[in-house]
Amino acid sequence: MKKRLCMLLTIAMLLSLCACAQAPAEQKPAEPETAEESAAATEEAERIGLANPWRDITEDEARELCIKSFSAPAGAENVRWSAMDAAADESGVPGALVQLSFDLEGLPFTAREQITGEEEADLSGLYYDWTAQREEKLKNAEGGEMTAQVFRHVGEGEYVDLCTWHDIEAGVSYSLGVIAEDLDGFDLLAVAGSLFG
Repeated sequence: MKKRLCMLLTIAMLLSLCACAQAPAEQKPAEPETAEESAAATEEAERIGLANPWRDITEDEARELCIKSFSAPAGAENVRWSAMDAAADESGVPGALVQLSFDLEGLPFTAREQITGEEEADLSGLYYDWTAQREEKLKNAEGGEMTAQVFRHVGEGEYVDLCTWHDIEAGVSYSLGVIAEDLDGFDLLAVAGSLFG
């Protein structure tokens, strides 16, 4: 009886050691946040009292934070402005990161702008293996042209389009992104141009 009890205890200890020693399952890398997920995370953080670096602002406040600020395009719904403060140097670079979230024709968009000086920065927070990339010309607020990079990721049941550009004269970097089930035939550059009226 004592032998059986010892053997059962030994087996139980070995099983518990094996369970502890097993490697954790491989974790899938986190997907970039959509505007809706970001808003949900903000609400959840506020609910449980965690610090949230984003703060809600008005369009007027956005214009104070970023020169040559964009506007929500005509027909945009669920428009929401927010900002994340940055540790700027004496010249004010980088400035606060300003974000505009909106829905247009049933698609959720996230536009961002930030004073970055002479350096262009990718503000999007979208880190995908891009399926396609091209360079295009985009009109600025004064009617001049800026070089824009347009990216597309085609995944399983998901399209991601991203447009980034830099206004060298103003020292401002911009990005506009959208994630949807199907963006075939969609022109993100046209939406980017509409941000400046």
